[in-house]
Amino acid sequence: MFYLNAPIFRYEKPQAGRLREHHQFGMECFGGKEPTVEAELINGLMTLLTELGLKNLSVHINSIGCPNCRPTYHEKLKEYLGDRIANMCETCRERFEKNPLRILDCKEEKCKEIVKDAPAIIDCLCDECKSHFERLQSLLSAQGIPFQVDSRIVRGLDYYTKTVFEIIMQSGREGLALCGGGRYDGLVKELGGPDTPAAGFGIGTERILMELKNAQAEPAAPSVTDVYVANLGADMAAPAFTFCQALRKNGVKADCDLAGRSLKAQFKFADKIGAKYVALVGGDEYERGVVKLRNMATKEETELALDTAAEEIGKLSE
Repeated sequence: MFYLNAPIFRYEKPQAGRLREHHQFGMECFGGKEPTVEAELINGLMTLLTELGLKNLSVHINSIGCPNCRPTYHEKLKEYLGDRIANMCETCRERFEKNPLRILDCKEEKCKEIVKDAPAIIDCLCDECKSHFERLQSLLSAQGIPFQVDSRIVRGLDYYTKTVFEIIMQSGREGLALCGGGRYDGLVKELGGPDTPAAGFGIGTERILMELKNAQAEPAAPSVTDVYVANLGADMAAPAFTFCQALRKNGVKADCDLAGRSLKAQFKFADKIGAKYVALVGGDEYERGVVKLRNMATKEETELALDTAAEEIGKLSE
């Protein structure tokens, strides 16, 4: 499942790249417990961001264990913090008893310095969580996705389990990730549903637009029309319209003239909307039962049998 342009509001103090009001898009997968789920989400996200024009991307991953092994880590972390907690910020002192894991996520410089030598949760994972994390790393490596294990990535809610991840721009500002995601096998059950494994991510739309602007990257506009069907005269408007519908039924993004334009104006319009091909319906070709297909980039022309042309062009557009 996915959501697009959902409005989100933050209570915390706004800063560069972290707006009080912003929008998110994301993906969610319910029902999959294998690490292939996280690998699929990360791979899809990296592909998307790369195709948009962002470079120098790196995946930071961690495992925060599960309800079986996390309590052991909590005790080790609290033991480490011990007398140190008195020198940390007020928020960290509040989290010490309620949710010590969140202390690792503090952005205060003095707190970051204190926790840099804290024990890592991946050293306390149970066998199941450890195996899950190792298999995820193998999957990412097999796909050639650059990643690093970052023991400071955590989540503050108890329903999160095992994998947590962020996408970082190597040239970006420190502490600001493009995206946050992870596995939350306990969420559905906590909301009253059945025990359901789940994973997903959320990513800020404004943050991506900001980085695209910084990188001076201009994403390619999606193709509105693959084939524009031009008619050679008013008497060919109906056959051209019929052929346009046949193309659409074969999965082709097609359009045709509805305004009575001249042939020259039709070609001009096809070029304006970025059509890859123009299919010419009319003239001697139509009498011979063929359609002429012109590649707008190369100007190369091909004749196709009228009764099978829509199907052939459909295969060409796949």
